Amino acid sequence: MQEPYVGAKAHLTVGSQYRVIQKISHDLTKPVRSAIVVTDPNIQFIMNPSMLTEDIVGVELRIGNYKIGFVSIYLHEKGNIEEDLSTLKRIVEAMNTEDIVIGGDANASSIWWGCKADDKRGAMIMETVAELNLEILNTGKYPTFSVYRMGTLCSSIIDITTCTTSVLHKITNWRVDDSFCTISSHKPILYNLSTPSTSEELEINSTRKYNTRKANWNNFSNELEKALHSNNITQERIAKIKTKQEIDEIVNEYTESIVTACNKVIPKIERKRVNRAAKWWNEELQDKKKEMIRLRRRIKNAHQNRRNYVIEQYLQARDIYKKSIEDASTKSWKDLCTKEQKESIWQCTYRILKICSNREEDKLLRNQNGDILTEKESATLLAETFFPKDNTSTDTEEQKDIRTETKEFIMQLNSQTTEIKRSFTRVEIQQIFKNMEPKKAPGDDGLTSDICQEAYSNNPEVLRTIYNKCLELGYFPNNWKKATIKVIPKPHKEDYTQPKAYRPIGLLPVFGKVLEKLFTNRVQWQLGKENKLSRRQYGFTPQKSTEDALYDTITLIRNGLHKKEIVILVSLDIEGAFDNAWWPAIISELRKKQMDTAMLKLITSYLSNRKISLKYAGQNVSLPTDKGCIQGSTCGPMLWNILLDSLLQATENLAVHVQAFADDILIVASNKDGQQIEKDINDALKLIVKWGQKHKLKFAPHKTQATIITKKLKYHCPRLLMDQVTLTYTDQLKVLGLIIDKNLNFKPHLDHICNKAVSLYKTVSRAARAKWGLNSDIVRTIYLAVVEPTVLYAASCWAEATEKKYVQRILNRLTRMFSIRICKGHKTISLVSGALLAKIIPLALRVKENAEIYEIKRGKPIESLPGRHLETKISPYNLPHPSLRQQRQYKFITNQEDIDKICNNWPSIYTDGSKIDNRVGAAISVWQNEIEIKNITCTLERYCSVYQAELVAIHKAVKYMLDKKCYKANILSDSRSAIMTICNPSSLHPIAAEISSNLSAIESHDGKIEFYWIKAHCGLKGNERADELAKYAATKKKQRAIYDLFPLSYAKHLTRNNTLLKWQHKYEEAATSETTKTFFPNIRVAYKILKNIKITNIITQLFTGHGGNKAYLFRFKLSSSPYCTCDDNSPQTVEHIIIDCPRFCTKRYECECSMGMTISKQNLCTIMEDNDCRSNFLNFALLVLKTMNKENGSTIID
Repeated sequence: MQEPYVGAKAHLTVGSQYRVIQKISHDLTKPVRSAIVVTDPNIQFIMNPSMLTEDIVGVELRIGNYKIGFVSIYLHEKGNIEEDLSTLKRIVEAMNTEDIVIGGDANASSIWWGCKADDKRGAMIMETVAELNLEILNTGKYPTFSVYRMGTLCSSIIDITTCTTSVLHKITNWRVDDSFCTISSHKPILYNLSTPSTSEELEINSTRKYNTRKANWNNFSNELEKALHSNNITQERIAKIKTKQEIDEIVNEYTESIVTACNKVIPKIERKRVNRAAKWWNEELQDKKKEMIRLRRRIKNAHQNRRNYVIEQYLQARDIYKKSIEDASTKSWKDLCTKEQKESIWQCTYRILKICSNREEDKLLRNQNGDILTEKESATLLAETFFPKDNTSTDTEEQKDIRTETKEFIMQLNSQTTEIKRSFTRVEIQQIFKNMEPKKAPGDDGLTSDICQEAYSNNPEVLRTIYNKCLELGYFPNNWKKATIKVIPKPHKEDYTQPKAYRPIGLLPVFGKVLEKLFTNRVQWQLGKENKLSRRQYGFTPQKSTEDALYDTITLIRNGLHKKEIVILVSLDIEGAFDNAWWPAIISELRKKQMDTAMLKLITSYLSNRKISLKYAGQNVSLPTDKGCIQGSTCGPMLWNILLDSLLQATENLAVHVQAFADDILIVASNKDGQQIEKDINDALKLIVKWGQKHKLKFAPHKTQATIITKKLKYHCPRLLMDQVTLTYTDQLKVLGLIIDKNLNFKPHLDHICNKAVSLYKTVSRAARAKWGLNSDIVRTIYLAVVEPTVLYAASCWAEATEKKYVQRILNRLTRMFSIRICKGHKTISLVSGALLAKIIPLALRVKENAEIYEIKRGKPIESLPGRHLETKISPYNLPHPSLRQQRQYKFITNQEDIDKICNNWPSIYTDGSKIDNRVGAAISVWQNEIEIKNITCTLERYCSVYQAELVAIHKAVKYMLDKKCYKANILSDSRSAIMTICNPSSLHPIAAEISSNLSAIESHDGKIEFYWIKAHCGLKGNERADELAKYAATKKKQRAIYDLFPLSYAKHLTRNNTLLKWQHKYEEAATSETTKTFFPNIRVAYKILKNIKITNIITQLFTGHGGNKAYLFRFKLSSSPYCTCDDNSPQTVEHIIIDCPRFCTKRYECECSMGMTISKQNLCTIMEDNDCRSNFLNFALLVLKTMNKENGSTIID
């Protein structure tokens, strides 16, 4: 492909369906003019940077074991032909294959490819062709370029194809194909290439082997049962295992049995088929394409008198064809996004971004000298970079002691017989499988989590016994420790020939990940329960986030500034932190924390004899590993936190604050005395460097950044030293995505996130327009899902800055820019009109709203609810031990027959919650032998939700049984969500936790509570009675509320109301948007109305007055007069056209009759609020506005 459309990016983007070989350029003065697009996903290739220029691109393709080189050339007619041919020669000679095909736009003439004569450029090209022993494939019968200019057909042969003699016999049927239609003036050149490799030889570059979407799980279960029986894999056999070797054998046999069952009943994933037609291509477009080709062929045979007419027919057909393509592709995009909106908004956005992004292919790397490495050398360099060796020869005396002590401890540990106090339970395993994502890539065994879950469900005790035998022997099976490494390019890196531009993701067997998660859950619970982890670690910690870390940091800074102190931030960088985590240090830390012996044995086994297999550039490299945490493993983050915890614990008594998010460490220091703060920070840096040296981790001084924040004009600037290197100060510091500047005004952060949001939007919109088109609904979806979250990130930290005028200006500008795109308005419409019609809230208000909600989560009281607190989740460490949690079940009740099938004679307790007129009640009704024997009602605070009321009712029922010492009962509720919360063994809801505790107390007395979900209002007496009692409690009962914690949903509701009040005030105070205010004086009502109106350019003209009316056009000198043609004294505004203009009085009168209301300025808002009137009015208004636009020569941009 030559001279492709590159837009403002300067390089070709075609989405993720196809792969592009090109030299990525961001310089519009040197755009990409030559590229190779690979449409077959099964063809493999490695990108060699030395073969890529803007005009000449070379690549070696692999089809199975066959290798062939392709070169795409664009020889610019005004370029230096000698340099271009020299580059071509260099690329051809660098190919590692004799089979090479070269094609492109030569911009030269030669009789060798069918021209009438040679020119100088053609002669020089032929000299190079001869030197490289190439053959010309052009037949010269048909032109490769043709265009009609001034009614005359201009054609030439300037596109050539050449190849080496070794591949000449494999190429057949070279042709210029008119039927392969493009909009370009250059005609497509096609030819057939015969390759020795068959499709079966092509390798699938994925660990996924089975298409589980087509699986018949019943057949799978039957085949697995046969395989397990054939291999004698039984619970009894596993229980008799005594050695680690036997565990490895049983794990291998168990895996082989599952693979055997899969091979018999689950179809394997096939090679991706090449779908050359776009998703939006259809038969109608095919017919129009044929018609266009037919008309183009008629031009050649047309008589001179009819020639212009035939050409005109062809041009019309071509325009219709192009318009049809545009319409079909736009509809396809809309359909795609509509489908995605059924999922979560982020899934929709990520799917769109993936479609609009280019695939990154493997590139050959460079060594330290800048030399291009081979495929094998590149893969080896990556493996050795990501998984360095634990070099014992560099150990210090302290490290030798740690290593020796750890080895002795492991030997002692393995020599002991461990008593298993708590075996792994079915509930633990089920919960882990339930939370796994089947779409995630599996390990090298190819067994995805859905296959593994079905295998577990088929015979739960077999796998559970294997896991418990691993626990008993303290052994992690070898096959479950093998990691297949997927190399992922890091985004926005300039040089992808360096290993640090990539990230390794470990793909591990699912069964091994389940065992990892089993011991991880227990270790985390024990450490949290015993409070043995520092609270200053925010990463991979339950109920903590990046925003928590940032909010605490900003609070410390502001406290220091309030005291008129100097505040210094130091951000530390650990080189290859996860890759260099030292195993002896991890085990030593676990030992110090007195971990459960069984868990220790299992972890020490996990951290031994590990292997990785890295595939890159078509090469496999396998290495043993003895350090580092696999990125993508389940327990890796926990092990890192345990390693780093000793540093955080050691710094808690320092004069500075040290915190971490995973491996990102931050020092916050404040003091009025610059010399004292210098001493405090340097002491901390010495301690940190010493800790790193002890644990074989290196802190990089050249990547360590420091920033001073102070209001003082004169102060001692501290000299900070890290490992004898003086740290340099920067004006700003990026911490977890938040840019903290020296003035703490967050302007650099605001500039950054606004540019990032716009850039992300451009990425999607540019690709969408090129392939599908972009409508206002899609733009709004992208805005809400991508732009808003990007801007609102960590809003609680910088919301105060929105009081500044310049911050409001930046945010308002961004809001207005997207508002105009969403509502398809003219660029002159105001912020308030645009935001209202786009159905969005200005970002400046959304920032404050998000910050307010976050602070409420952190415990800030709500003014309208004095003394009331937010309902928050309990700590996961307050739950029972993972092995003691119970998965309770519930059954379904739909009618009286289902009630009659309940065989026990236990009391049946019906529960219900109700909310009426902002009053909330809950009730239980106890029935025995079809007679109500007891009922209890209670009220909740007015702000509580029905969900809370349902939980309170169930809590009352369980408590009633416990107090009565009646330990067996049926509890029936019509709230499925409440029952599911209670049955979830890991639920952190405070009411559900109390219910679970009471249920455990009942079960300790050999009691049992059966839960039933009743379909609401199905006529059951008990359920109707409970509903009646709950409504009574809500509306008539006067007593003190028994539950007063407000839900987060209520806090969001109050905050949104407050935001809308501010937005209404801003809307009313705005000096502009008078037309919009006429239609919509109240924004709450406006949003409800606009949900039912499809926003178009003409609709926006109606509601803003900005568009094709003469009064508007005259402002910009696009009309000679602002007055309407009906009256030289009346400006032609939207209001005049729809209310007063006599030219439309008939249509206006018909509309008024249908509405039963006159069209006047005072009535416009009333008309918009009535559904029937609104529909009739809009039909009239759009008709007259379209007429007005046509009269004034204005284009309606839809």
